[in-house]
Amino acid sequence: MPRSVRLLSLATALPPHVLHQEDVRVVARTLFHASGETIERLLPVYDNAGIATRRSCVPIDWYRHPHGWKERNTLYVHHAVDLLSQAARRCLAQAGVAPGDVDTLITVSTSGIATPSLDARVMEEIPFRRDVARLPVFGLGCAGGVLGLGRAAAMARAAPGSLVLLLVVELCGLTFRRRDTSKSNVVATALFGDGAAAVLLSCRRAAAPEVAGWGEYTWPESLD
Repeated sequence: MPRSVRLLSLATALPPHVLHQEDVRVVARTLFHASGETIERLLPVYDNAGIATRRSCVPIDWYRHPHGWKERNTLYVHHAVDLLSQAARRCLAQAGVAPGDVDTLITVSTSGIATPSLDARVMEEIPFRRDVARLPVFGLGCAGGVLGLGRAAAMARAAPGSLVLLLVVELCGLTFRRRDTSKSNVVATALFGDGAAAVLLSCRRAAAPEVAGWGEYTWPESLD
């Protein structure tokens, strides 16, 4: 019978800037104003999104000015490593586990590109063992957290005595496109924020929540 995978601890980390939805709506309307009628029709999405506040790596005035990809990605790498390191430290502290006890380190992110990968950079901030198994995962978008959890659980089950640390970070605010008035981009600006999370998994016996199962299915012609 397969061993149970347990979630030993969970922690999050948030950037300092708080964005209020009404302020986001005002800035978005100003930046998207060139499209006139279209953006006015879409503005109610900010009122109906169910979002009051969210966190951001940058203050709201940052969005009032254009920023190139290089600048955005530099910010992404810096803040992603910082938030992942914070979340990892909190997660390990909650479980009473030292960084050197971690056997597998998984990082999941889509909102930027990092080479060397985020896990390699986090290892320069936290004293993990140099022989820790590393797995960077990119491109899963909104499904990244849950799919990453499945991958981490599978790796924990494959090595029953091991400790697997899953780190997930998304900095969606840095992907804002000020000239894109498509419905999908406007909806994204009404919903997504920045943050990181960490979970520690193991098959070791513990009075902790169990990852009961996992799976995935890729629908055909569903790239959009």
